[in-house]
Amino acid sequence: MINIIAQPPYVLRHLQRVSTIIRGEQIAAYMGNARLNPPDGSKDDVYVYVKPNVKDTQDFVFEGKPYLDILDGFNLRHLLNKHPEVPVIVFSELDVETMSRYVKNKIVLIPHHHVNFEGGRRERSKVKKVGVIGSLDAFKWIPDEIRQGIAGRGMQLVEHSTFYPRMSVTSFYKQMDVMLVWRPYNRDVPGLYNPFKIVNASAFGIPTIALDEPAFKEMGGCYIPVKTPEEFLTQLDAIRTSSSLYADMSGVCLQKAEKYHISRIAELYQKL
Repeated sequence: MINIIAQPPYVLRHLQRVSTIIRGEQIAAYMGNARLNPPDGSKDDVYVYVKPNVKDTQDFVFEGKPYLDILDGFNLRHLLNKHPEVPVIVFSELDVETMSRYVKNKIVLIPHHHVNFEGGRRERSKVKKVGVIGSLDAFKWIPDEIRQGIAGRGMQLVEHSTFYPRMSVTSFYKQMDVMLVWRPYNRDVPGLYNPFKIVNASAFGIPTIALDEPAFKEMGGCYIPVKTPEEFLTQLDAIRTSSSLYADMSGVCLQKAEKYHISRIAELYQKL
């Protein structure tokens, strides 16, 4: 039996933070032998603790055969240093390298599964909508040059900040033609990062244009890396005017996204 402990730090936000929804509710519901936040268990059960809220000055009591699913909780390395016997689960190839520099714990890679369980795809021929998904605060970082450039090309920038229920997210992606990822903040801050937004877009056959980050490399071929707003607009022109470029990238997207389907990710949990 696999017990997934994925309670958010504040009770009123129960099952509302993305990490709890993805690594707790969704994966537990999909797997036949997993329970979410069970009231009890046995010492032989696998326990996956999803980003527990433990401060630097605190310790934590692990049960059964434990794993710490750290996600983006880089500060939790203090807990791993206190418990070197507890393996740590990370969600990107880059994070394997990062955590190996900070802890001696065994490191297990289990990426996020993408949102497209049903295998739905974008089915339009014209490139008209640029999608961006994230928090409302994150949208403020999108440069005016990009916003104006998209509008000046007769295209629409569509923002989406709702992550629950899952089908609201899949409905959003099905309506998009190109995805934008633009995160200029915290670029020099050590931490844990992943290409999840590119993975989700790829699952629908949608290419991404992104302000490049090291964590995105594992999705090479599914996104076009850029460094400036001007580069973004140049690459947007390329992908919206070349049907062959779009088709080639879309094919790579769908192929690479296969290993992030929830069925594949569930297999990784079964190996714990």
